[in-house]
Amino acid sequence: MIGIVAITEKGTALALRLQSMLPNSSCYTLPKWQTEGCKTINQPLKEFCGELFANHHSLIFIMASGIVVRSIAPWIKDKTVDPAVVVIDDNGNNVISLMSGHLGGANALTLKISELIAAHPVITTASDVNNLPSVDMLAKEYNLVIDSMNDAKTITALIVNNKNVELIDDYNIIDTNTLPNVQSTCMGKIIVSNNSSIECNVPYVKLIPKNIILGIGCKKNTDPSALIAFIGDTCKKHNIDTRSISTIASIDIKAEEMAIIEAAKYYNATTNFYSAKTLKLVDDLFEGSSFVKATVGVASVSTTAAYTAANRQGAFIVEKEAYKGMTVSIIMK
Repeated sequence: MIGIVAITEKGTALALRLQSMLPNSSCYTLPKWQTEGCKTINQPLKEFCGELFANHHSLIFIMASGIVVRSIAPWIKDKTVDPAVVVIDDNGNNVISLMSGHLGGANALTLKISELIAAHPVITTASDVNNLPSVDMLAKEYNLVIDSMNDAKTITALIVNNKNVELIDDYNIIDTNTLPNVQSTCMGKIIVSNNSSIECNVPYVKLIPKNIILGIGCKKNTDPSALIAFIGDTCKKHNIDTRSISTIASIDIKAEEMAIIEAAKYYNATTNFYSAKTLKLVDDLFEGSSFVKATVGVASVSTTAAYTAANRQGAFIVEKEAYKGMTVSIIMK
């Protein structure tokens, strides 16, 4: 949801104009300028910004940038969670990307608005003005998780200062021509990896792909904390960063199993559940239990679910590990 905020009559007219051009947006103004299609701000702007931050992923303020800075200051937390903040002057001449330019999308929104209203875009991010990539933009573009924002800042600083940064990407996710070709000693690295630990002799930032799929089998009413711990321990044992988990899969009779549901929430993963009929198509590829087959219809739930969720592609890192009525299979797609 995009929030568009104005505090003058002219600004409100521009806000309504923008609302008509930006899907999923809401317009807010002061009571004296309230008009059809625009909601009323009934408290001081600084207090109202708390609600805006909680309910919108992007904010457009049509007013002086100084007012915006003072109003949003108490609500700013971190660039990874703060909404995009864009400022437009009352006449609609300039569109300024004020905050969360990359991860929040303020730079992209600034360019979009400037085209819609024929205004001048103002973007001050060093990487953008020098037409160079930044670590956070690479992560966003290729759907990668940034291991450390401090590391990302360090490596981006090297890039914008024309230092040689090497890309290590065994999965070929990032375009190899993304980084500038600087003929000098390697000063830093961008490493795309799902490994939990990495050895490197220069400063680096790890970008984590969501390319790990888990297949899970468990007894009924398994303790969610036990399954979460088992997954974490298994991943640690095999040097897998749990932030690379994209999907947790199982048989459909486990669709309401709280242990699996809570594990998926904990590891920020989606869930896929398959019928026994579907899993039977690959059941003969794996060793399993005759007891499990008699109970649920397939001999191995975790392996067949993981393999099915990976569209029968990828490589097993862990075909199956079992512990106290729980099984986990790990495949990298």
